[in-house]
Parts: sequence; C-alpha cells; structure tokens
Amino acid sequence: MNPVPSLLRQGADASYGRSKDLRLVDDIADRLIALDEFDPQALGSLALTNMIQTMYEAGWQPFDLLHIVRRQQTVAVSSLAAAAILHQSDLTDADDRAPQSWVDQLSEICAAYPKAAARVEASPSFLAAQLSASGKSDYIAASDQWIAVLALLGQWQQLPRWPQIGPLPSQWPRKRAPRMDRGVTTGESPNGKVLGRIRGLLAKADATDFEEEAETLTAKAQELMTRYSIDSLLLTEGNVDVISRRLHVDNPHAPAKAQLLHAVGDVNRVKSIWDPEFAVATLVGSPVDVEQTELLFTSLLVQATRALSHSPKAKRRKGAASAAFGKAFLFAYAVRIGERLADVGALALEEATEQSGSLLPMLAAQTAAVEEEFDRLFPNVRAMRGPRLDAEGWHSGQTAADEAELT
Repeated sequence: MNPVPSLLRQGADASYGRSKDLRLVDDIADRLIALDEFDPQALGSLALTNMIQTMYEAGWQPFDLLHIVRRQQTVAVSSLAAAAILHQSDLTDADDRAPQSWVDQLSEICAAYPKAAARVEASPSFLAAQLSASGKSDYIAASDQWIAVLALLGQWQQLPRWPQIGPLPSQWPRKRAPRMDRGVTTGESPNGKVLGRIRGLLAKADATDFEEEAETLTAKAQELMTRYSIDSLLLTEGNVDVISRRLHVDNPHAPAKAQLLHAVGDVNRVKSIWDPEFAVATLVGSPVDVEQTELLFTSLLVQATRALSHSPKAKRRKGAASAAFGKAFLFAYAVRIGERLADVGALALEEATEQSGSLLPMLAAQTAAVEEEFDRLFPNVRAMRGPRLDAEGWHSGQTAADEAELT
C-alpha cells in the first residue's frame, strides 16, 4: 500500500492550526524524501492541484488563496502557492475558460511572482519541475519544499466555504465567450476619456506633497465619478448588472483601511462587507460603481498613508503608542473623508436630478438590486463593535481630512 497519501494528510494536519507540530512535520518531510519508489512528488503535486480545485468549488478564487497564505506564511511558501495556482490554471485551461476577472487575478499573480510563473510546468510532476528549476537538488532543498507543501495543504484545508462570486470552475464553458461590455470604454470614446480624466486626477493627487491640492483633486475626481455613474445608468435606461468583487486589504491597520473602503463605497452606491479573519472585503454594486470605488479607495489609501507619515505627532510616538496613533488616525481620516466626499457626490446628484426626472426611480431600482444581491450573498451579516481609539490620533486624522476646503 502506498504510504504517501497518509503521510500528506498527517503532515497537513500537523503543519497548521491547533494541532500544529513542527517536529512531526519535519519527520514526515524526511519520510517523504525517502519514498522515491512511490514518486511522492507526483502525488504531492496532485494533492496541491486537487486542494486548489476543491477550494475554488467552495467559493474561493486565485488571489484569495494567495492572499491568506501571504498574510501568515514565509516568502518561500507564498512563492510555491503562486506557482501551484498558476500550474493548476494551466491544467484546467483557465486562460481560455474562466471569467475575465479570474484571468485578471492570474495575470496579477504572474506579475507579482515572475519566477513562479516562468517555472510552471503542465505535468503531473510539478514539484519535481519546481525543484529542478530552482537549481537545488540537495536534501535541504527537498525538505524545505515538502515543508512548504504541507503548510499549504494544512492552511487551505481549514478554509470555510465562502459565498459564490461568479461561476465556479465546474460551471465554466469549454471556451469563454467574447467579452461584450455595455458601453465602450476605449481611450477614444467619451466614456474612456472620462475615466482617463478620473485616473489622471487621482494620479496627480497621489503624486503631490500638498494636502490641499490632493484633496481638491480627489473631490473633483469624486464629482466626475458621480456624473459618470449617473450617465452610465441613464444610457442603459436603468438596466444595470450587479456584480461582486473581493478586495484584499493588507496590514498594518487593515480594519481602519476597510473603514475607508466602506466610506468610499457608501458614497458611490456600493455595499461592502469586511471579513476580519482573512482581511478581505467584498464589494457589491454596478460594474461602474465597483470599479470606481476600488480606484478611489486605492488613491485615498496612498494619500492617507502619506498624511500619517508626515504627521509630527505620529513621529513622536514609539512602539505600541505609534500603532495606536496610526489606527486612530486612519479611522478618523476614513470617517471624515467619507463625509466630505458624500457632500461632493450629493451636489453632483442634485444637479443631475434636475436635468432628468427619470433618474431617481432608476437609482432606487439599482439600490434595490444591490441590496437584494448583498442579502443573497451575506444573509447573516452582523455589525462589529468599533475599537477603542487613541484620542490624539483621532483628532489628527480628522484634521488631516479637514485641512483643505474642497471646491
């Protein structure tokens, strides 16, 4: 009887969670190396790809799996995770079959891990190909690889089922249909020009060292975003799809960053929910609103981080006091920026409503559709208690958000 499957199960159980036993993991890695006659690397490769497929059918997507590994594992384990995900995508022809958002995630992984992407081999002995490509074939390299494999299997096998966003791999067609977007958004189209202006404004806001200029540029971008969203709704006569997208938020201060995302989404008619265990937010809204929410959030995160780094009060704090200040600063910044962007968006909405009597019913219908999809995905939502915050950090964050008069 082949002992490899049993050893993989034992090693996975011992590598992660409450029953973690690193001595046992080392021992199992040694035993797997010694079982050359059973080709353990081929079975290990199969275990990884099967685990990834199982997680996909449970609602996870490529960058979700990589994100949770990157948060808790070493660079070596994260690199193996990226390579395994890309290898599995080759085996399943994901580039030709998966939704475009899925393919975009794979491209992002390729860009972040170019060495892992270059080493992907569509063969059962994926682990053997990885080890060979590394240029190391000694005992220590083989042991490190098995420890990484067991860490991935152990972490991934404990993931819960997640809400399904988009079709599962088992529901993909043999060939993806040509992409048919509502509304052309090329650089030569009116829509493309508006999006280009929005991106240009936010890029300038990210680049400037003057907070007043950054906030004025951001306010103008929000005004254009509101108008663009309304124009898109009117052009489709209110027939707007509702999509969902996950956004991965990194430390430090991930909950405060999630609060900023919520504030931006609320202004742009996007509902968001935060999973603190995995540091993942889910956005639900129209394609235009979700895209613009992510765009503005990314820009504001750069601006907020810069404002925090320039704060004289933050520079005086050390250790835990510095962390407490930073958390409070970003929470306050998120709340106040949300209020100010809401004022800008409300003004643009009021002007648009005066020009079109059919806008409000369309917006109400869109809001109802977003609420319905959100409730379908997350039927058991519960509110989180806010954290205790450093008072000085809070006031400094509000001051940073209030400093410029938005025009």
